[in-house]
Amino acid sequence: MMDFKLNMNLKQRFSLAFSVLFSLILATLLFIVFTLFSNFRKEEIQNRLIEKAQTTVKLLVEVKQMDYTLLKLIDRETINNLYNEKTLIFNDSLALIYSSIDDAVIKWDTGMLRKIQSQKFLYKTENEYDIVGLKINQAGKNYTVLISAEDTFGNRNLIYLKYLFIAAFIVGLFLVWFLSFYLSKQALLPLDVFKNKVQNISENNLNSRLETTERKDEISELTSAFNTMIARIDNSFQYQKSFVGSASHELRTPLSKISAQLENLMQNTELPEKFSVTLASMKEDIQQLSDIVTSLLILSKLENQNHIKSFLDVRIDEIIFSSVEFLKKYYYNLKVHFEIINETGLEDKLEIKGDEALLKIAIINLLKNAYLYSDDKEVDIKIIQQSGCIKVFIANSGTVPDEKDTEKLFASFVRGSNAIPNKGFGLGLSIVKRIMQYHNADIKYIIPDENHNLVDITFKV
Repeated sequence: MMDFKLNMNLKQRFSLAFSVLFSLILATLLFIVFTLFSNFRKEEIQNRLIEKAQTTVKLLVEVKQMDYTLLKLIDRETINNLYNEKTLIFNDSLALIYSSIDDAVIKWDTGMLRKIQSQKFLYKTENEYDIVGLKINQAGKNYTVLISAEDTFGNRNLIYLKYLFIAAFIVGLFLVWFLSFYLSKQALLPLDVFKNKVQNISENNLNSRLETTERKDEISELTSAFNTMIARIDNSFQYQKSFVGSASHELRTPLSKISAQLENLMQNTELPEKFSVTLASMKEDIQQLSDIVTSLLILSKLENQNHIKSFLDVRIDEIIFSSVEFLKKYYYNLKVHFEIINETGLEDKLEIKGDEALLKIAIINLLKNAYLYSDDKEVDIKIIQQSGCIKVFIANSGTVPDEKDTEKLFASFVRGSNAIPNKGFGLGLSIVKRIMQYHNADIKYIIPDENHNLVDITFKV
């Protein structure tokens, strides 16, 4: 039950709470009305039976000339037939002195009669009959009267009322549940619109604002508060991008100078060997810092570029070929297995809309990683042309990262467990991810089987 509540949204919880509350109130009111009517019926039939019992005893005792035949004739002409009435009168010794001509039967015993004598009143129901027992004093003598009748009219009304209330409860239940969910949906519709607009805001459109209305309701206030918050975030984000870009640009010059000076020192043949080793290590560290600065500068430029406007038609296969040739200048033992598959049945057309320089940076990063983390220094590249997209697979055989790390590999400054032996800062794949997002392409890392890495890129065409 708790999990079910947690999975419901605000509209569903509000509608459910309102519907349950209204259903309980409706059921309680109908039950109270039905109970009151049932008690009213009982009181009414009791009063009628008491009045009838008192009248019968009075006629029996006070009218001296009254004989049993005449009394039974009076019974026959009164409400006897209407209620299927039966009347029994006992004297003070509990001897039966009168019984109506009705065929109905009243179950009684001496204990029941003595109870009536002691309590002076008894009421009970037996099947469809209402039974009243009375102790009546008439002309100085005590009489015990048992009278029963079938309240046909009252019971029929009670049954009708019961089914009427059940039908009313079912209809009311359906209406309240339907209306509560419908009205809550309509009432909170602006909140859905607000949610959809918020979901469309990303780091690429922080300058967008939600439309506000003149209504002074909670949704309008929430929209204004959100616009204020997003403006602050946008200002902070722009300041951060500006700082990163400026700092990266300013750091490149001193790092290049330091690298050049180290290179000059290393060319000095008179330096002791241990100094040469130290200088080589320092140069490697400077190169890593330079790579980080270059990566940060690329990310900063990506954030400031405008989508689509600078895109041209480029062939993805040519970008991959040129990237491979570039890497072979530094990694001479790199081996690449290349394959192109056309699943469309049409002519090969491997063109996409994109920025050639940025795509080349991304492909070089991916190929470099595939080479560095492979066991045999071989990389498999497969391009598959499909309807509406072009897929690029870059795979290698080598140690795979932990399963828990795969979802975070494209985050900045995150490295997989298989990258520990190699130097790096975890910016390469984050740059690749950002470039692919810039080109509206999907990229994901897959472990198809043990000791096998695969990067899947999908370009929409």
